[in-house]
Amino acid sequence: MRFNNVEQEQVSKTIEEFKAAPDKAVKTISIEGVWLLDNPEVQFIATARAEKNVFNIEVDSPSFLGGSGSRPGPMHYCLIGLSSCFMATLVGVATEKGILLKKAAVKASCVVDFRKPLSIGDTKPLRSIRFELSLESDASRQRLEEVVKEAEERCPAIYSLKNPLTPEIALL
Repeated sequence: MRFNNVEQEQVSKTIEEFKAAPDKAVKTISIEGVWLLDNPEVQFIATARAEKNVFNIEVDSPSFLGGSGSRPGPMHYCLIGLSSCFMATLVGVATEKGILLKKAAVKASCVVDFRKPLSIGDTKPLRSIRFELSLESDASRQRLEEVVKEAEERCPAIYSLKNPLTPEIALL
């Protein structure tokens, strides 16, 4: 049965499977990308393999950074990833608690100082990230606030922002 557009039975099976074999809960998610040296509208294409499809994501820098500004830039995709991860976690928590959502929307923004990427200052590039949530439900505001708080604690993307890891970068 789908509830809040989440297949509850599948999630329950997954939880039981991961409880029985915790190593199965660890997954690697990857993409492959290439910088296009001769396309004036797209600078980078990433190929992602989902369970059922392979798809390409086109990225272009804004014009002030030397791109054409004709595709979403890297920070757009960061916000999309962060927002979709948080919303998936939030809707999952609401579903676990039996809270039917009539609307679940997010507006995400970040303030970026481009001086460090342009090597003209040693400023912190990312100043802030903000998520504005719009949730509609028959549940009380207090219950929705509890869902938001729990989603904040459980979301892998939010965890990564609060507890950054050191990326491994290897030149092959």
